[in-house]
Amino acid sequence: MQLYSYWARATLDCLDAEGNSYHLVAYGGSNATQAAAQEAAHQLLQIRQARLLEPGVLGEYPTGSAPLREQLVQRVQDAQGRELGAITRNRYGSLVLNAPSFMMLDVDDHDLQQSLPRKSATEPFSLRGFLRTLFNPPPPPPPLPDAQAQLQLRLAAWLQLYPAWNFRVYRTRLGFRILVTHQLLHPTSAEAREVFAAMRTDSLYVRLCQQQECYRARLSPKPWRVGWRRPPHPFPYDTAAQRAQQQEWEQQYHTRSEEYSVCRWVGEYGSGHVCPEAAVLTELHDAACLGDKKLA
Repeated sequence: MQLYSYWARATLDCLDAEGNSYHLVAYGGSNATQAAAQEAAHQLLQIRQARLLEPGVLGEYPTGSAPLREQLVQRVQDAQGRELGAITRNRYGSLVLNAPSFMMLDVDDHDLQQSLPRKSATEPFSLRGFLRTLFNPPPPPPPLPDAQAQLQLRLAAWLQLYPAWNFRVYRTRLGFRILVTHQLLHPTSAEAREVFAAMRTDSLYVRLCQQQECYRARLSPKPWRVGWRRPPHPFPYDTAAQRAQQQEWEQQYHTRSEEYSVCRWVGEYGSGHVCPEAAVLTELHDAACLGDKKLA
């Protein structure tokens, strides 16, 4: 789980080897102090300036596995003080639960309702077959089950093979959220990859989980779904005025969010077992985002 308690920004106006002007921005993070985060930002800035001065074409910096630059709101621990996860505020202002081993799946309706693949386009053309289809078309395929029925079929098939597993299923605005509670699973493990595929988990979400080495679940609405705008400034905030504007934004956002829920309860499938770590995070998750109001 790549999260930092402190973040800092560093900037520099400079020239490359050919005299072209650049405005460089670098962000550094640290779990020690704000000063350490600032030092990390300056070091990264120096690396980027040195790269500018090298001859040749300037390429893009790799960012796929970089820690997400999000404000750390709360670290979540068990009764023994072991860290189970953390709550952060993402780039558009929503609160997000991050957990390195508590499996949370994001499944979209449209992924569940994809039809079976058609015949390959490489099959040889048949004039007889074409005319037969043209004048005597086959009956249309039966309609696919709705998204929830599709998901329940997948869960049932999985539980036939692995009856010890337990899934908590929630309805979201555009799909479903699944919490796996019977055991902890790292997102890069072979078992996790198998579950991702079996439940048709959103591919972008899967990539993010594996790159960040943690699962993520949004705990509060997307601001535009509650009639609000994105935060006025990107994190980290540089001035007291920016921090004050962010606090005002958060107050308005919280007030508008009270009329909405992030997810709605669907049901529990499987053994019913909940391991102690999952119990802590499930309780936090449900208290923050489960409800019967309009989904956002």
